[in-house]
Amino acid sequence: MTVEAISLVEKHSQFDDVWSPKRIARLDNYELKLAKGEGAFDWHSHVEEDELFLVTQGVLRIEIEGQDAVILGPGELCVIPKGVRHRPVTQTETVHILLIEKAGVTNTGDNPDSDLTQTIEDI
Repeated sequence: MTVEAISLVEKHSQFDDVWSPKRIARLDNYELKLAKGEGAFDWHSHVEEDELFLVTQGVLRIEIEGQDAVILGPGELCVIPKGVRHRPVTQTETVHILLIEKAGVTNTGDNPDSDLTQTIEDI
């Protein structure tokens, strides 16, 4: 196996679709995924998994049921604990996000009827 550097900027340049995470690496039982966001995502939660959002470009507001929203700019992250309903909403035209999640997590969590559910592809 070859160990290589991964450029988040280069990987983000390889796709344009929004709210459709792309897997860029695996870490034990976790997947590192890149996504681009525009507008609002669906309200959802992940029953058995925490979710990490790291913004690399733009500004992302994560609305969280029962508390004030969390605002993330470039270089900022937050962890959404399992079971917490949340909804990412972009505050700038396009937001670039790195997600770290357990392998197999569906991006819409407990909202399987969402039209935003996507199959994960590797880039």
